[in-house]
Amino acid sequence: MIKIKSHDGPARLGQLDNTITPTVIDYKSVRKAENIKTPYKIQEEIAEECMLKSIELAKNDNDKDKYAVIQGAQYTNLRVECANQLEKEGYTKLIFANSDELLRNPKELLDIIITCRQNLNTTTALYFPFAPTPILPILTYIGIDIFDNSRAIYESKNNNLMTTTNIYPQNDYHITDNILDENINQLNFAIKEIQENIKNKTLRNLTEQKATTSPEAMTLHRLLDKNYTDYLLKYTQLY
Repeated sequence: MIKIKSHDGPARLGQLDNTITPTVIDYKSVRKAENIKTPYKIQEEIAEECMLKSIELAKNDNDKDKYAVIQGAQYTNLRVECANQLEKEGYTKLIFANSDELLRNPKELLDIIITCRQNLNTTTALYFPFAPTPILPILTYIGIDIFDNSRAIYESKNNNLMTTTNIYPQNDYHITDNILDENINQLNFAIKEIQENIKNKTLRNLTEQKATTSPEAMTLHRLLDKNYTDYLLKYTQLY
């Protein structure tokens, strides 16, 4: 579980084992509790059945140090139920399934992540895989603690450079000779930048800066401010 050191808005600076969070991990190192892989756009009855089976599989796994998967497709109520049950079973590191689909549905992404965060213990870590570097600040701002290097590797295989502000196709923008190394460097820089901004209580400034260069971040920012004012104010220091 995470030991929370400080907040900047809903974002949390903490410690998970020997690692400062928010953090980036190697996706190949992630040990997941067994679960039922579930499509994102399916009927609620089918999503619920798969979710319940996933909970039962995780319950029967004796190693509660693994990452348990929050299933439930696009249904916020199922995601919250799944997360709560996994937490009751002793899991303190939870991973969001269908992250690529969530990225294409920003309203649902915010609703699922924020509602889960509000209904879980503060010491439970939330892991969002496959996130592009430009939106790490706003995902951290709403409560994500763990990211991975899978998107950086994916973009390099597709000959794309992923910086903290943009994704550049190598065929049009020859900025580096080693895309994978640079993608990983940019990812690590982004996390360090986020950590320092949380320490200095300036993460909101950083998310606004990124919103001016990333359409995805701008959409998330506008929806967040429009629909989740109370959530933001709950953790925001007033001067």
